[in-house]
Amino acid sequence: MNSPTEAKLTIKADHGATNRKLLARQAAADLTRIESASRKISIHLSSPEGKRLYLRCFDITQMNLHFIAVFARMKLPGEDVDKVEAELRQLFDSRLARLNQSLVDMEAKCQANGIISLATYDVEPMLIEAKVYSTLGRLLLEMIGKIDQLMPMLETLCIDEAISTGQLNVEKSRTKKNVRGAASATRMLRMALEKRIAASDAVLSQRSGELSSAEQAIIGVRDAISEK
Repeated sequence: MNSPTEAKLTIKADHGATNRKLLARQAAADLTRIESASRKISIHLSSPEGKRLYLRCFDITQMNLHFIAVFARMKLPGEDVDKVEAELRQLFDSRLARLNQSLVDMEAKCQANGIISLATYDVEPMLIEAKVYSTLGRLLLEMIGKIDQLMPMLETLCIDEAISTGQLNVEKSRTKKNVRGAASATRMLRMALEKRIAASDAVLSQRSGELSSAEQAIIGVRDAISEK
């Protein structure tokens, strides 16, 4: 029997022991709860940073995006949800633009330092068929792919002494924050909408209780009158 983690991914290469350890730490996200159609997009991840970002952020963020786009609309005014989605779109677009600029900058730095081939990873890559349910999910997958492209560039620049080890660590951290920040913002906005929904449900429940009490009072009055 396949484990829940294995069921979420279409594996097209032998991941090896290192990749299996990463898969075991995948963030839990039950995509079977999403009834919407999805695009199946193949992605090839070679760097440990790209793999971890996908496994820890992608599916769980898609669950949060789906809640905002579908479930929140069932309980809250559509224009309020539109504002949240517009805020996320602006955030995702800006993060993707940063990564595109980083790729341009690192390519130029490699050329300036006479680098014509990049360092490679000995661990097997992950070839994954990702399920994408929305535009924002697609943008998130693009971000992860671009980070995966940037990592070997940074490693090569460090090996060839074009940047220091300290600069390598700073650049890696700054780059990964684009995906982590987008995932965190999505989670926080979902939580904010959940609080609004809970507050709205509480008000409706209170009103229902008040109506029920009023109805009971009316019935009591009618019974008293009929007894006379």
